[in-house]
Formats: sequence, structure tokens, C-alpha cells
Amino acid sequence: MPGAPGVPPGGHPAPPAPAAPAPAHSTAAPHGPTPPAAYGYPQQPGGAPTVGPGYMAVLRYRAPDGSEQQLIRRSAPGTPHPEWQILHELRALNVPPHQVLELHTELESCDLPGGYCSRMIRETWPQVRVSHTAAYGTDHASRQQGMRHLVEHQGELHQVADAPPRPAPLRAPLPPPHQIQLAPPVPPDALGHELAQSFGPQGVFRFDQHAVSRQGIPDIVGQVLVWAGVPTDVGPFFWGQAQPGRPVPTLAELAQERGAQPASDAGSYLVMGNDFGRQLCVQYGTAHIVAVPLEATPDGGTGHPQFVNTGLPEFIRCLALLGRMWRLRYGLTPEQAGRWTVDFQLQLAMLDPAALSTPENWWSVLLEQMWDGLF
Repeated sequence: MPGAPGVPPGGHPAPPAPAAPAPAHSTAAPHGPTPPAAYGYPQQPGGAPTVGPGYMAVLRYRAPDGSEQQLIRRSAPGTPHPEWQILHELRALNVPPHQVLELHTELESCDLPGGYCSRMIRETWPQVRVSHTAAYGTDHASRQQGMRHLVEHQGELHQVADAPPRPAPLRAPLPPPHQIQLAPPVPPDALGHELAQSFGPQGVFRFDQHAVSRQGIPDIVGQVLVWAGVPTDVGPFFWGQAQPGRPVPTLAELAQERGAQPASDAGSYLVMGNDFGRQLCVQYGTAHIVAVPLEATPDGGTGHPQFVNTGLPEFIRCLALLGRMWRLRYGLTPEQAGRWTVDFQLQLAMLDPAALSTPENWWSVLLEQMWDGLF
């Protein structure tokens, strides 16, 4: 997908090939045949926390011999969306994009952090015919309506096939705020240690002092970028802005470099990286981390910035948490993945309660997809 906005150098962030989970480095993930019920939380009415069934994607393409072939991929805990799994497989098979004919998904391809599947499809397979069973909306309520439709559809298929029913998805709420013990803040060098533990020294990009000395950068942001840095590849969630020898760019500068029309206020955002669909930035004035489009909206603005974290230190710590825990989600059953998600959302809330304060926040949308079993 040459020249696509928001893509790290080297083109598409390819999803990793499924692999066995690495050995656990903490007690924060469920392992073993009978882990403690719901990580010690009270059982929810009706059973243990359980992630949803996710969805299936079926793609037809033309093989070199002229025959039509198909690939089928399904959601599974700890793996990318099925559309990204298929992209990875097609690349391994050296299938040219113009030979991709048709894609049907049980759930409409998302335009959300954690995948931006509809964008990937548009920009990678321009000739593909797309269809879906259940619509997937743009806000929390319509997305959940789509998931209910999907679960009903899958239940009907299981009845027709006389197969055992799947576990019903059951999302566990966060404890009340007064019961969440906040994590104490740590200095920038300790943030760097957390990042290195999660991603390894080679997986973190640290800025030099010159790169963060531009006017308007808050002191804490400059210190974190120099002492801790940003992870370069937290696929499929985040790719750091890692370009040695250049100052940290504003959204306006990056848009101009990529040939996009910058928004009128794009100079007030400092780019930390991207999630494939949007740029994740420090917002001048608030120092919040927000997700904003690279391109201006039709009215010339950045649209509604999507809240990510209170500040850069909280964002870095949440990414380090995700890096530690994500590989431990691979291969889990729906119930085990439910316990994983309970633990992950609690630790997120301990690091930055504001990150989960509304259902449309960046981290909230990722958690919603985890609970629904989409990855």
C-alpha cells in the first residue's frame, strides 16, 4: 500500500504469525488448567467472565493457474483481526492485490483502533467485492447491536449444524473507582526500564535532546522521550514515530510530508506514532494523548480528537502493560481470555483511570473488541 497515510516506514505493519505464547514474566496472566476463578474477583451472575466468539472472514482470490481459491480465518484471542490474518497469508502466497476477488465477513469490517480493517481493505485490495452478515456501527451502542446480531446468527448456525453451543459472552465491569488502587507515578528512567522489559532494547526508540528541544514541548514530554522513548512496533495497536536525526514532528509537518492536507489546528499536535488509522499525539495545552486523523476533515479541522491517555507517561506505561500481556492472550479459551481481560482492564485503570472513562476512548474501544472476542 505505497504512500498510504499513517503507515510506518516499510509499508503495512504486518501482523505477526501466530506463535506459541512466550513464558510468563509476571503473574498477571491466566495459565495452568485451573487458574483462580476470575482472578479472585466475585463471580458474575450467570457465570465467569467470558469473551465473545468473534467472527469469520472468507476471501476468494484467483490463483496463478486461473482457478478460484478461498481462505477462511476466524477471530481468536491474541491474534489480529481475521482480515489482517488473511492479508498476512496472501502475502506469504505472493497473491497480487488485483487477484483478490471477494471478501465476506460475518461482522462488518471495523474502522477502529486495533485494526482499521475497512481502511486496510480499501487501500490494499481496490477491486475486491465486500459483503457482511452483521452491521458494525460507529458508536458503542450500534457496535453492540451488531454483536448481538452476530451472536444470534452464530447460534442459528450451531443449531442447524447440531453443534454444542458456544459459551455466552459475559463482560465483567470494572470495580467502583474507590476500590481501584492507583499505581504510583514513576520517573522517566523507570518508564524506560518498563518499556525495555516489554519490548527489548531494540524495540524502543529514544530521542536525542536536540529532537525534543523545539518550542512548546512540555518538559515532561521531552524527558520521557529522551529517557524512556516510544516502542516502535506494538502491532496491531501502535507504531512509534521513530526517525533518527529529526525533531519530533507536528501533525502539520507530517501531513505535508505525506502529501495530505493538514487541518488548521494541526500545528498544535506533536506526533508520537500511529495506530494505522490515526496519529497518536501530545495535544498542546492539555498534554493529553489523543488520536487524530492525519488528513483534515471536510471543514478543515481535525475532527473530534479521540482521548487516549492523561499524558505521555501514562500512555507509555499502558503500552508497556499491553506489551507484557498481549502475548499471553494467545491460545486462551473464551473463559481464560475473559479472566485475562478482567486483569488487563483493572491494571489499565490503575495506571490511568481516565483512559477508560468513556466507551469511545481509545483504550475503551480496544477493550470492547477484546471482550467481544475480535482479537
